[in-house]
Amino acid sequence: MFQRNRIELTGNITKPPKTATAGDTSVTRARLIHNETVQRSNGETFERLTAVEIQIWGKSGEAFAEHVTSKKPVYIEGSLQLAEWEKDGERLFHHYIRVNHWQFLLPKAHTEAADQAA
Repeated sequence: MFQRNRIELTGNITKPPKTATAGDTSVTRARLIHNETVQRSNGETFERLTAVEIQIWGKSGEAFAEHVTSKKPVYIEGSLQLAEWEKDGERLFHHYIRVNHWQFLLPKAHTEAADQAA
């Protein structure tokens, strides 16, 4: 049976990433907003926003937290993960993307100019 768990997304980070220690490594968490223009059957278009939590482990995550700020467009590759836990007798679930690779979508000079204008 064919099995594949790969996600590629582009979008903007909604607020500054946060890094925490996880055992002997670190994990950086952020929220990515992906915008998509969708056309209805009547021809009308609308903007669909999808927000997903991303996690980046280790040095790559630390670099992400250091260099990526909110409203900067990024490209990510990773896999869909499911966290499960129990709280007060209730099973809870949370989907997130574990990022294996990321990169900026704009050149450094362009992002610096955008920061100065903000």
